[in-house]
Amino acid sequence: MKGTKSKFNLGKLLYNDRFVMLFSVILAFGIWINVSLTSQETQSLMITDIPVTMPELGNDLEFFGIEEQTAEVRVSGNSLVVAGITSSDIYITAADTSKITAPGTYSVNLVPKKGSIKNDYNFDSTVRPSEIDVYVDRYAEKEINITDKIDVSSVGENNYAATTALAQQTVTVKGAESVINSIAEADAEYSFTDPISETQTVDARIVLRDSAGEEVPLDYITMDKTTVSATVPILNIKTVSIVPNIINAPDSFVYDSNYIKVEPSTIQIAVPKDVMDDVSYISTAEIDITKISPISNKVSAELDMPPGIRNLNQITSVDITFDSGQLTTKKIKLNSFNVINESENRKTTVSTKSIEINVVGPKNQLSSLTAANVTAVVDMSTKASFSGYGSVSLRIGINSKFPFCWAYGTYEVDVNVEDTTQNSNTSP
Repeated sequence: MKGTKSKFNLGKLLYNDRFVMLFSVILAFGIWINVSLTSQETQSLMITDIPVTMPELGNDLEFFGIEEQTAEVRVSGNSLVVAGITSSDIYITAADTSKITAPGTYSVNLVPKKGSIKNDYNFDSTVRPSEIDVYVDRYAEKEINITDKIDVSSVGENNYAATTALAQQTVTVKGAESVINSIAEADAEYSFTDPISETQTVDARIVLRDSAGEEVPLDYITMDKTTVSATVPILNIKTVSIVPNIINAPDSFVYDSNYIKVEPSTIQIAVPKDVMDDVSYISTAEIDITKISPISNKVSAELDMPPGIRNLNQITSVDITFDSGQLTTKKIKLNSFNVINESENRKTTVSTKSIEINVVGPKNQLSSLTAANVTAVVDMSTKASFSGYGSVSLRIGINSKFPFCWAYGTYEVDVNVEDTTQNSNTSP
């Protein structure tokens, strides 16, 4: 049995309230569109916030400082068309740039132009403003060193403000060539209004200044950064002794300020807080004690200032005097020598039978010093591959009972070094 097929009935739709309502709305909208497009009714509308754009110039010239410049103009035309016009459909530009041939400031008249497919309208007024001043120049770039101009009003008691550390050392400036050429320096500027006693890190403003110290405006230039991180280290002040750095002394040698005068003997320094307790003195450059005797008893030495420590007295060197009134010399004859650090397959024989040395020290110590208290060491570590006859420096040791004694001058002995490997190879 075949099913019954439903048929479309227009008559029934005309009695359907929902259909009639929807059809009426569509019909009314279509009639409104038709009337609007064919109507002669016009509408006038002011279009605002239109960006000002300028044409390209010759001679490598460019316009500067017009990025934020806007204008407005009134348009008129078919009401439906006008209602859809926005600032992006129009652009404002210079009426004539033929007289702009060199860098400088110029007054130019502005005119509106249609900038989209919407063109069925008219401009109903002149542009407002109708005229603007523009700056013209060539484009340039320049990298400028940043100068520390951080202003520390004052620091706490026993504190010292060290040199500011800037996170970046340069700033890149781009824009109008004439303005860039007027820049003499780029300053990192920040002012502390209260005393500071701890290390501070701040964001300092970068200020461009000309040769007269006046701030250079940023109307026609830009910077790749406008601030820079600046750290102001605050150090603690203390006074410490200056101690000679004595080398080539016997292992038993003990520094004794009773016999050595340092002038000046102290120095005022500024030290980071975290290492303040570790710095108890400042050393001099090396002083070779083998060159010191009661006669040759004075020497000048530079200070060996550790990094990060500030020399507040600006002392660069000191005078060191060994007290010749308390020191004397004594000749000691050595007959035995201790050979150390021989290489494998090497045998060292000291050819020198005896040697006389000069020992310097306080009179009360030297009076009882004998050869039994002195050792002469022949260190062969510097002659590892040597064989045959040669000379080797002596290292003089002194018993710890004589803590402020040392050998004056340098001494050598003759040695004969045999290669025992060759001797074994030639054995029958």
